[in-house]
Amino acid sequence: MEILYTLLFMLGCMIVGYLCGSIPNGVLIGKMHGINIRDYGSHNTGGTNVGRTLGKKAGFMTMILDGLKCFAPMLVVLLILVYTPIKQNFFQYKYLNELMVNIVAFFVFLGHTFPLFNHFQGGKCVASFGGYVVFVSPILFVFGAGLFFTLFKISKRISVCSIISVPSVLLASFIPMILDLTVLPDITSFNGGMYYHPDFMLHISYLTVITIFLSAALIIIRHKSNINRIKKGAEPETHFQNTIDGEKKEA
Repeated sequence: MEILYTLLFMLGCMIVGYLCGSIPNGVLIGKMHGINIRDYGSHNTGGTNVGRTLGKKAGFMTMILDGLKCFAPMLVVLLILVYTPIKQNFFQYKYLNELMVNIVAFFVFLGHTFPLFNHFQGGKCVASFGGYVVFVSPILFVFGAGLFFTLFKISKRISVCSIISVPSVLLASFIPMILDLTVLPDITSFNGGMYYHPDFMLHISYLTVITIFLSAALIIIRHKSNINRIKKGAEPETHFQNTIDGEKKEA
């Protein structure tokens, strides 16, 4: 029965993650401005296209909400595992907490990329990935965000920043995994993961590295058209400005 209960909870994490990921924040914000964001710019529902079309405020709001729709279900799952007796009914596995939060996160990525509520046409998953990294390791997030904004200052292209910074976070995640496999095998020890309290923390292992690898692969695949334009020197710079209100005023 322990295995059955564990599998049922895992299935619940998959469903909740996918449904949260399917929330089309870019589309909803576009509708608040009276447009269908899929009819503008790159036709993508992510924060970059929203920002290019509706301005900085709308773009950053979309990115924050896309990050939160990954962060929030991960937080809820970990709270349930840590502060309720439900875990007593599960199969005993050293990395169970980490496994469950990574499952819910990866299905958020799938929901964001192939959303149920938006005809399976979603964003490129970068903001949701950011929300994921904030949760599993604020240290990795600071590293990734610092690299991202440094690259943006140089290239002025969010696509370039994403393509480089996400795999860089993957490489950096090998450090806590190696620590787990060598000098810090105790899951109650801090090895670079999220840490708020001795009872509420994440000890990073190979499971997080696998999730980051899969999400990085998904993000790179979703940026295929950007990569082709970069090779040709045709990738435009990223500028957030409200072009819709200007068109309405001219009309």
